[in-house]
Amino acid sequence: MIPMTPTPSPRWRRLTAALVLPLALVASVAAAELDRDPAWAGAFKTGPLKADETKAFMKQLAEYVVAHHMKRTNSPQRGHIYEYLHVAKAGQPDQFIEGEALDSMHDAAWFGIAMVHAFRTTGDPFYKEVLTEWQLPFYLKMLNHSDEIFTAERDDGIDVGWNQGREWLLQGREKGFVPYWWDDGASISLEMVVRKTEHLNFPGRNDLSGQANPGKRLVGYSLGSSNHLAQDLGILIEQAWLLLHESAESADRKLSGELAEAARNLAECRARHGSPNIPAVMAAVAVTTGDPAVRTRLPDTTWKSVETGRSDYRHALFDYKPGEQVRVPTFCDDQEFSYYAGVARAGALSAPLAFRLAYDAFTLPKLYRLYSDDSEVPPGIGVFEYPYFFVEGKPADYRSERKGPANRPRPIGSRFGPQNMVVTGWALQALKLNPGLWDAARQQITKPNFFPPETAAEVTAGLERELGAGLRTWQALFKAKGYIPTGLGAQGTGAGFGWDDISDTGGYAHLISAAAQWLLFLEGKTDWETQRVPAGHGDK
Repeated sequence: MIPMTPTPSPRWRRLTAALVLPLALVASVAAAELDRDPAWAGAFKTGPLKADETKAFMKQLAEYVVAHHMKRTNSPQRGHIYEYLHVAKAGQPDQFIEGEALDSMHDAAWFGIAMVHAFRTTGDPFYKEVLTEWQLPFYLKMLNHSDEIFTAERDDGIDVGWNQGREWLLQGREKGFVPYWWDDGASISLEMVVRKTEHLNFPGRNDLSGQANPGKRLVGYSLGSSNHLAQDLGILIEQAWLLLHESAESADRKLSGELAEAARNLAECRARHGSPNIPAVMAAVAVTTGDPAVRTRLPDTTWKSVETGRSDYRHALFDYKPGEQVRVPTFCDDQEFSYYAGVARAGALSAPLAFRLAYDAFTLPKLYRLYSDDSEVPPGIGVFEYPYFFVEGKPADYRSERKGPANRPRPIGSRFGPQNMVVTGWALQALKLNPGLWDAARQQITKPNFFPPETAAEVTAGLERELGAGLRTWQALFKAKGYIPTGLGAQGTGAGFGWDDISDTGGYAHLISAAAQWLLFLEGKTDWETQRVPAGHGDK
C-alpha cells in the first residue's frame, strides 16, 4: 500500500529520500542555456530504449510523481496530484502552485490514464494501486458528490469574465462538476503571486477571504470548470472502467459501478452547461452503458473527413491565406480525443483514423524542426506552450534569430513532444498491423500537397525514431534535471520563478503513456485490443 504522509513505511521513506536527494542539487545548478546543446541532446544516438529500460523509466517517473506531487495526507483532497511542483521549494508550504483558471485537475486525470496504460502493459500492481486507492476515490468524490461539496452561493473572486458564458460557472449545486482547483491550503495561487494580491482573482470560494493571506494560500474551490477538462475526465472514466469492470475483485467492481455513475453525471453536467455531445465525454457513456445508439453518435473518421478535415501541417505550409499567422499546435489533445472516441465507437481503430493519427504524428514535429535552423532537434522534443507561428509557408522567425524570452530561442516544452509520442505509438501499432496503410491512403486521398515526400518505409522509421529514441531523450533529460520540467528556456512566469523550475505532472503522464505504447509495439500488440471495448447491447 502507498502510505499517507503521517505514517510512511520504511520502504517509502527510503524511496522518498532517494527521490528528494536530487532536488537539493538542482538549486546549485547554474541557469545554463539548457535549450541549446544540453547534456541530454545527443542521448538518442545510442538508440531507442529497450523493453527493460522502458519499464524502469516508466516506474521511475511514476514513483517521482507519487512521492512529490500526490497529496497523501488524510484530507478531503487525499489522492489529488498537483500539476505544478516548484522543485526548489519541495517540502515547503509554497511547493505546490495552482493557476486559478489552469488545469491541475486535467493533468492528474492524464496521470490516471497513464496508470491504466502502465498497468495493462506491465501488470505491475503499483500502477493499479495509485489509480484505485488514491486517484479514483478523489475524482469519484467530486463527480458523484459535487452537489454536496460545492455551491455557487458565494464567490470571493474579482474577475467576472466567466460570468459571460454558461460553460464555466458552477450552477447552484450540481452533480458531475469538477472544479479547476479544490484545496485546504496546501497550494498557493499563481495569480495571487503574479498580481501581488491576497484574494482570488477568478470566481471561486476561498475561506481566507477577508483575512490576511500573505502566503497566497488556496482554501476552498474554484467555481469554474470547462468542456476541455470534461474531455480528459471522460477518457479517465472510460479507461478506468474498461480496466476494472471484468475484475473478480469486489472493490474493483464497486469502483466500476461508481465510474458508470460518474460518466452519466459528467455528461449531464456538460449538457446543463450547453454542451450535450462532447465526443470524449459521450465515449465514456457509450462504453459504460453499452448503448449502441450512443456509440453510433460518436464521430466516425472517414477517408473523406481525413482529406477535408483540419491539418495543422498543411495549414502552416500550404493552405494558408496571404499574410495569415498560422499558429503551430502546442498540444496533441485533439488527436488523443479522436482516438479514444473512435475506439469507443468501433471497438477497434479504423484505417482512416489510424492513418490520420500516423499523418499528424509524423508531420507535426516537422514544423518545429523547420523553426530550429541552427540546432538539431532530438526526437521527442517539441514546442513549449508559447505561441509559435508560420507565415506563408515559413516560420515567422527562426531559432537563430533568438526571438524567444530574454533574446533566446523559443522554449521547449514537456507537453507537445510527449503527447505526440503517445500518438506515435498508436500509429506504429497500426502500421505494424497493416503495413500497407500509408500507401493505401494514397489511393484514397488525391489532394495536392497532402503527403510529405517520405516513403511509407521512411515514415515508419521516422515514427520509430520519434518514440523509441524520444524516450531515450527524455530519460537523459530527467537524469540531467532531476525532474520533468514544464519548459526549457521558458524563463519567468512573472512570479519570481521560471517554468523551467516547475516539475509538471502532465509531462510525466504523457511520457508514461508513451512508454506503454512503445512496449506494446515491441511486443506486437495494440492498445485498442488491450482495452477490450465490449460490444454494445444489441450489436451484431
